[in-house]
Amino acid sequence: MKLALLGTLFLSDKRKDLLILLIERPMNIDEIKTTLNVTSSAMMTQIKILIDQGIILYEDDHYKLSSFGEVIVKKMIPLLNTLMVYEDNKQYWENHKVNGIPTHLLERIEELGVCELVEPELNRMYELPKKLTDNLVKSEYIKEISSSFSPAYPYKYIELARKGVRISLIITEPVFERFETEYSEQLKDYIGMENTELFVCKDDIGFASGVLTDRFLSLTLFYKNGMFHNHAMMSFETGALKWGEDMYRFYRNTSQEVTDI
Repeated sequence: MKLALLGTLFLSDKRKDLLILLIERPMNIDEIKTTLNVTSSAMMTQIKILIDQGIILYEDDHYKLSSFGEVIVKKMIPLLNTLMVYEDNKQYWENHKVNGIPTHLLERIEELGVCELVEPELNRMYELPKKLTDNLVKSEYIKEISSSFSPAYPYKYIELARKGVRISLIITEPVFERFETEYSEQLKDYIGMENTELFVCKDDIGFASGVLTDRFLSLTLFYKNGMFHNHAMMSFETGALKWGEDMYRFYRNTSQEVTDI
């Protein structure tokens, strides 16, 4: 019976679409056909299966979710969204250290929604991907969490800060020490601006970089062998921005601000 119910829910796209549709409100067959662009015969077969399983009910010429059907669908939607995030960029997630993301955020990974893998051009492998930099310059603020060192960052962020962009960086102690040793003048310039912040996180940051702006979220993970490649998974969805804000707040709470060097 358990396996039969799982098959009922997940083997048919039409059933999944119908269940997600009915979470909004009860509908008659004509509304269902129009919304899902299906024929009556095709949909009635799926409806009968769901009625037999007690997941939907037929009342007053309308189909609606049963009480437990509502519970099932509300639990099902995050799973389907998680599968979408994974399947759209399956190779990336398989080859990178996903467990570097804090557990409570990884459990909400479906909030990233539609993601796009962006990479720098082959002749500019050590630069930031063009789509990322194009959107950085259009952003009102930038919040980054980083455990990787990039020589491009001090120059790019100083340039943006001088244009009025509000920037807040959270970096690890090794990254801060390298900036302090090799880019001390740029570091002083950055810290001395009114619209910039710098925090050093004493805890481990298990991914290469997470960048949040008012426009997008980007996430760069390490390969499973620990190697770093200058590419990023980008999302422009509202849910991803909320997820990124929670990620920033999590690391901000364990970081100490640097106001002078």
